[in-house]
Amino acid sequence: MRAAERSVVAYALQLPGHEKILYHASVRPLLVYDRGVLRRCWALFPFLVSGCGDGASLEGSGGAADGSFGTTSGGGTTGPGLGTGSGSTTGTGGSGDLGPTPGNAVVLDDGSVLALHPVEGGALPTRAIGFTRVADEVTARDERGLELWSANLGGGSLFGGFDFDADGVPDLGLVRSEDTGAPCGEQTVVRTRIDVARGSNGELFPLTPELDALCWDFSGTVYPTAQWTDLDVLFGSGSNVIATAPYYATGGSFHQFDGTGFTEIGTFIYPSVAAYGATYPLAKPSPYGQSVAHIANSHVANGLFVAPDKLAFFTSARAVAYEAKPLSADQLLADVPWLSGGRTDLAGRNYGLVSRDGSAASKLVLVSGTGADTVYADMFAGAMAADPWGQIERHVAIVDLSAGTVDDRFFSYAHDNDDGNQYEGRVVYPDSPFVRTASPARLAFNVYEGGRWHLHVTAPGTTEDATVLLDWFLWDIRDLDGDGVDEWVLSPAKDPSDPDVPGYYFVKWRTVIAHFDDERLALEPSATHEGAIPYLVPFFRSPEKTTSRSFLYPALTERQPDGGLALLLRSSSGDLVRVATGRP
Repeated sequence: MRAAERSVVAYALQLPGHEKILYHASVRPLLVYDRGVLRRCWALFPFLVSGCGDGASLEGSGGAADGSFGTTSGGGTTGPGLGTGSGSTTGTGGSGDLGPTPGNAVVLDDGSVLALHPVEGGALPTRAIGFTRVADEVTARDERGLELWSANLGGGSLFGGFDFDADGVPDLGLVRSEDTGAPCGEQTVVRTRIDVARGSNGELFPLTPELDALCWDFSGTVYPTAQWTDLDVLFGSGSNVIATAPYYATGGSFHQFDGTGFTEIGTFIYPSVAAYGATYPLAKPSPYGQSVAHIANSHVANGLFVAPDKLAFFTSARAVAYEAKPLSADQLLADVPWLSGGRTDLAGRNYGLVSRDGSAASKLVLVSGTGADTVYADMFAGAMAADPWGQIERHVAIVDLSAGTVDDRFFSYAHDNDDGNQYEGRVVYPDSPFVRTASPARLAFNVYEGGRWHLHVTAPGTTEDATVLLDWFLWDIRDLDGDGVDEWVLSPAKDPSDPDVPGYYFVKWRTVIAHFDDERLALEPSATHEGAIPYLVPFFRSPEKTTSRSFLYPALTERQPDGGLALLLRSSSGDLVRVATGRP
C-alpha cells in the first residue's frame, strides 16, 4: 500500500456512522440494523480509490423563481470537497491572475483528486476552495491546489458546506466523540458534540452541547445511538442561520453567528413528541390513523433552509417547515404527513436526496433511495456491497409546502418478499436529478427492475413517467463545459449484443455524454469514452441540495493549463483519465 493510501485509510475510518435505524415499534415488529456499519463500507471505498496515478493524457471529445417559501436559483450547485492526499504544492495560493473559472475539482501533485466549492466573497484570494486532512491537521487549498491555511482542528469526523459567518467561504463542522465507558448492551455510551470552524482560516467555535448516546432496550435488544452526527446541522443559502437537531430529536435550535460565537435565536418542537401537536395548531394527525400528530422516535431531519428564515425537512412519514424564530404557536408553517404507497406497515422513511427545483420555489423534491456513488463503489469492489439495503423504502416525492400536498410514487420496500427486494425496485439518484429542459423541471433517476437499469424521466413537475430509458444508468446532470446547457453523464448497463436476460447491475466501463431532447424525450449522445466511468469523490452537502447519506457525489471537471475544462474519469485499473468537455 502506498503512503498516500495509508493516510486515506486513517481518515476514512473517522467518518461518522454509528447511529441506528429502527422500524417504528407501533408499526411492525421491531427490526434493527446498524446503518453505521453500512455507511463505513460505502464511505471508505471512495477515499481508498482517490490515491490514483497521474492519469492518461487529455483526449478530444465531441432560473430564478420567487414564491412564498423564498427564492432559489436554477442550475446545479456543488459542495466543498474532502481530500486526503497531502499534495506537494505549498505556499500562499490565489495570488495574481487566476485565469478562467475553475471546475469543481483539482488533481493534486500526489495524484489525489480534491473536490472544490465556489468561494462567493472576497475573504480569500481564490474562487474555489477544498480541504485536505491528515490526522488532525486540516489544510485549506485554493483552486490550484495551493495551501491557503493549515490548522490542527483536533479529532472527529469532518463535514460542512454551510457558511455560518456569511463571508462566502464554505465552513467546516467536526463531530467530537468521547467514550464514556458506560455499558449499553455489547457496546458503550458515546458522548458527542459538534464544533464548527471557519473555512477562511480554521478558527474553531463550539456549536452544540455534549449529549450522551441514547441507550435503547427493545425486548432485550440493547444498543446505543449517538446523538450528534454530521447530519444534524441543517443550512441553506441566503442566510447564516443554521439549525441543529440531534438524532431522534425531541426538539431543535436555530443559531446565528455574532462574530465571536453563536446565539440561539429560537427553538422548535420536533414532530416526535406530544408537545408538537399541543403547541402547533397547524400540526396534522399522524398518517397511521392515530389520534395524535406526532410519531415517536421520528428519524433524523433530512432537509435544508428554503429561505433565509424558513427551514424545511423530511422526517418519518411527513415533511414540515418552520420559521426560524423563538418558539411560538405560529412557527410551524407547513405539515404534510403521508405514507408512501399507503403502507401502514412501514416506518415512513424519507431518506435520500433532497433538493429544490428553481422554477418551483414552494416545492421540495425527495428521491428516496441510495446514491450513484454506491454503484461506483460496487464497480471497483466487484461486489454488490456498498449499500446492501438501498435505504430500505424507495420512493420519489414532490411536496408543495405552500399547498400542503404531496405527489409521491412508491417503488419498493427492501424487506418485501422475504428480503427478495433487496435490489429489486432499488432507486438510485444521480447527484442532480433535475432535467431543466422543461419548467417546472422533469426528474431523472435510476431504478433497478427485473435485473435491468431503467432510467425514469418524469413529466414536468410530477413523479409520473414521461419516458423510461432501458439499460441506461445516470450519474449526474450538470453543465460540464460552462455553456449554460446541462449535459447528462451516463453509462450503458447492457449492449444490444448482450443476452436479453436479467442481471445487469454492473454498468459498462464506458462514459457517454449526452443532451436530452425534450420534444422527442430522447438522449442525443455527443461523446463516448471507453474504459472508464466518472471519477467520484465525496462533496459536502450544499445549500441547495442535501442527502441523508452525508455526502454528495457530482461529476467532476478540472480546469486545464490551456484554459479548457476536462471531465475526470477513472479506469477499471484505477487510473485517472481526463477527457475534454469540448469547450475552451
